Amino acid sequence: MALTFKDFIQSHQFTFFIGQEGKPIVVHAAAIAATSQQLDALINGGLEESETRCARIEDVGVDDFIRFCEYAYRGDYTVPPWEELPPEPSSTSGENQQNGDDDSWGDWATTSKKKKGKKGQVASIWDEIVAAPEPGPGDGPPISRTTLRTQFKSRNYLNDGGPKALILQHFEPKPNSTVDQNFTPVLLAHARLYCFAHLRLIAPLKALTLDKLHKTLMDFKLYAKRVADVLELARYAYSNPDLPDGSADGTLDDLRRLVVEYIICEIDTIGRHDDFVNFMEEGGEFVGDFWREARNYVA
Repeated sequence: MALTFKDFIQSHQFTFFIGQEGKPIVVHAAAIAATSQQLDALINGGLEESETRCARIEDVGVDDFIRFCEYAYRGDYTVPPWEELPPEPSSTSGENQQNGDDDSWGDWATTSKKKKGKKGQVASIWDEIVAAPEPGPGDGPPISRTTLRTQFKSRNYLNDGGPKALILQHFEPKPNSTVDQNFTPVLLAHARLYCFAHLRLIAPLKALTLDKLHKTLMDFKLYAKRVADVLELARYAYSNPDLPDGSADGTLDDLRRLVVEYIICEIDTIGRHDDFVNFMEEGGEFVGDFWREARNYVA
């Protein structure tokens, strides 16, 4: 039987010391153990870690492990932030930033005045309703309950989406919109979490990271300056020793396949850059995987 959130929250606490610095992160044991048999054995298998209720994991960064913990509790994880590079000097950017708070306050004040302006109107309508005579026996048939049922079904208590919508929007991958948004941290964070899940045999998390990475690449505006972001992703995928090399029958690891296919799709842009040529000259598994996939689309 699947564990409930009650089981998670009432389980004992377990401390992980993460990364080379040994950052302590305290979690509920059942939440982490439920993600994979490997972690369940670590926490509940009668080993030294299960007795001391602590373990050290050095091959994952603190931020990546926190995303994993969020997945363990929520079934999803917050999309990593991109790095905002310094924008080009502009005479108007400072003015807009300086006036931002004043504009926000002005909008709030204007809205408040509008709401106050309607107060008397609402009261007037209410007075008319109260003063209206009650219908008599001959004033017509009663309103059908079908009308009420329709109104009842269409009622919405969360017009703004509610707290769940606010949480979900942090899970959805975001597109880049300017050339100064460095997406290398975003792409690598998904890839690192994929490798963490691969090593711990957490298949659902592997699929989730691939889905987020795929959506990110689908909406990624490939500015010339951002080609390097994609190549850093490829370099990581092909330098990580935990990922298997391609097999004789051409089967690729899912992360590597995703990266290779994206580069082939965008080769008209990526192939023009010296960074790509330099990456190809580094050799390794990528070159063979790239050509085996690309030759199927060469006219």
